[in-house]
Amino acid sequence: MKKNIFAIVAIAITLFMASCNKEEIFPGSSVSLKTPKVTTTSDLIGTDWTANVQLNDLVYALTGMNISDYGCQLPEGFESTMVFHLNFDNEYAHFTFGENVSVINVTEFAGEYSMEEIEQMNLAYVYDAVTHTGTLTAVGSDENGEPINYQIVFTYDDDTDTITINQMFSNPEDENTTITFPMIFNRDGVNA
Repeated sequence: MKKNIFAIVAIAITLFMASCNKEEIFPGSSVSLKTPKVTTTSDLIGTDWTANVQLNDLVYALTGMNISDYGCQLPEGFESTMVFHLNFDNEYAHFTFGENVSVINVTEFAGEYSMEEIEQMNLAYVYDAVTHTGTLTAVGSDENGEPINYQIVFTYDDDTDTITINQMFSNPEDENTTITFPMIFNRDGVNA
């Protein structure tokens, strides 16, 4: 009987110790296995991201020159960092703009134009964990008023825990080529 009690106690201690060991140990390997922080679409839900874009970096990407190369100086107190936010819920990615960013929508109806400032864009989204890419989609209208889907592709990098959206601009010197400018979104509340 004493042997059985000892065996039960030994099994209980072994199970307790095994349940306390949360980290898997691989003999002969010092490589730690890292899992991506966004492995499925649902991992994006409830996350907030911010991109800080320097005005001078954008000007340089578009023109190959710095703002100072134009002989310009930004007014005192002018914020040269443009802030963009991205927040995911169950259905949409909410793309919002910082206080110093104005996005204007110009519409035409019966030859009359109107302008409206947009504070937020709600974009449907999908994410493919295999390719680490996703698509943000909005419905707008073309120059004839016909509905058109706008799509923005984003990439998630699990090593840096960042989302990158490559903005495409027409080259001012050659309309047949485009210039790519990356907007890198860092997860809010996480040191990058």
